[in-house]
Amino acid sequence: MKLFPKQSIMLSLFVLMFMLLSVLIVVIPHAFGFTMAIVASDAMEPTYSEGTLLFVKKASEDNLVVGNEVTYYVDQGRQMRTRRIVAVGENQSVLYTIGDNQNQMEPNEIQKSQLIGQPIFYIPKVGAWLNQTTIQLFKNMYLLFALYILATTMFVTFYQIKSGSVKKTITS
Repeated sequence: MKLFPKQSIMLSLFVLMFMLLSVLIVVIPHAFGFTMAIVASDAMEPTYSEGTLLFVKKASEDNLVVGNEVTYYVDQGRQMRTRRIVAVGENQSVLYTIGDNQNQMEPNEIQKSQLIGQPIFYIPKVGAWLNQTTIQLFKNMYLLFALYILATTMFVTFYQIKSGSVKKTITS
């Protein structure tokens, strides 16, 4: 009698590979100093369309010049926004920005403390899938997989103890 059917093992491997891939997509960019941001509006079209996943790297002050894109926090850090620099204040402490698809500058100046960095590369449309619901789904999948591994390990251990294939040994 086989303890675990082949389909169960294949499903487990598939779920494990999917979860490892999703972790690598998040962990590897962070290991290289990137922050991920999702374009939430069409203000930067045609450069970045809504739903684009941006990989943002901390910007040096030399790169904070008129014409470059910059990603920054708004609404006390609850949202990220990417816009193009149109003016730089004295000592580069303040930036003024505009979206490529906008006619007017953003109403608020961007303080240096709000800066995240500059987009280095991007993946179109991927960010549209990464919303709060999707993130919560991934968290639930990780929890269920962890519980599955725990239950499987306990089942196999108890089965081995009951069948006598694991013997208690006392070493002195």
